[in-house]
Amino acid sequence: MDSFLKRNTKGGIHHLCYEVEDIFAAKDQLTSQGMTVLGTGEPYLGANNKLVLFLHPKNFMGSLIELEQAN
Repeated sequence: MDSFLKRNTKGGIHHLCYEVEDIFAAKDQLTSQGMTVLGTGEPYLGANNKLVLFLHPKNFMGSLIELEQAN
């Protein structure tokens, strides 16, 4: 976040988070369409103790996308 704010001194949106019912199915559907999952490519426990993954901004017109498991 610090580097984002240094690059964007007026602020802005860092990323968008979408809650999904099945993060593994969502990952499979998006990667089958050519989207790139960041990191290891697998969901991991995020800040809310829920499974999350991030999608590469190059696939979403420069926006970082987070998917978070609903339950």
